[in-house]
Amino acid sequence: MNFHETCGIRLPRKSQAVRDVPMASAGHCTTWAVLGDDEGIRVQGESLLEMRHQLILNARRDVASIQEQVRFFYGWNPNKPDEHVFDMVVTMRDGQVIAYAVKPEIRLKSGRFLKEMQEVAWWVRHKGFADDVRILTDADINRVTLHNAQMFAVMRNSPDPDAMAAARRVVSGMPAGGGLSLRALTIETGLEARGYRALLRLLREGVLETLKPEAITPTTLVRRASDRPDPGLIAANDPFSPEGPGHGAVAFCAA
Repeated sequence: MNFHETCGIRLPRKSQAVRDVPMASAGHCTTWAVLGDDEGIRVQGESLLEMRHQLILNARRDVASIQEQVRFFYGWNPNKPDEHVFDMVVTMRDGQVIAYAVKPEIRLKSGRFLKEMQEVAWWVRHKGFADDVRILTDADINRVTLHNAQMFAVMRNSPDPDAMAAARRVVSGMPAGGGLSLRALTIETGLEARGYRALLRLLREGVLETLKPEAITPTTLVRRASDRPDPGLIAANDPFSPEGPGHGAVAFCAA
């Protein structure tokens, strides 16, 4: 047992990357983040854009796991195969596997990378590596979604059972179909900052949801997720609802 375990501190699990990103390279930075639940798992990235997409995918409730820097070998020559390293391979809770490449939008203008990815996507389908191949760019970053995703990443490990119990009690007493501000609910918990963090945790878990897409603050109106009157309509306005390729994303159907 190490020092951290004796103090009740659990360190993040090791990165599951198949290769480490270069520690220094001209024109971009390298990043580390801790994603997932509880103590979390360390995730590395090759750019700030990559880390932002990792955070957004991490906040989605339909995502089961994210593995970064995954090698994929393809081609007709088994003795000397071509290689593509996917920035992320994401497993959804329904079992679907999506391989993501992350590129600044300006890098797609020449068409060379898109042409390469069309070939890679064909081989992904041929070899059964993933169900879908997608490219994410800076045009896919929504400021509100990113703001909330960063907040949820911070809330991954908040071991305060008393505050969580108080927050669940307050939420269970909310009027059906009605919305209250996070500030009002926090006051009801009687725990100030601890109560607010617990409510954010319930938002992260999907117990609560916002009434409209917005950056979450104490004035944000929320309701119990089970109280949504029209799941189809509300999902369209839910900033944490599953998103396919949107904005500037490019998808290659590999299934």
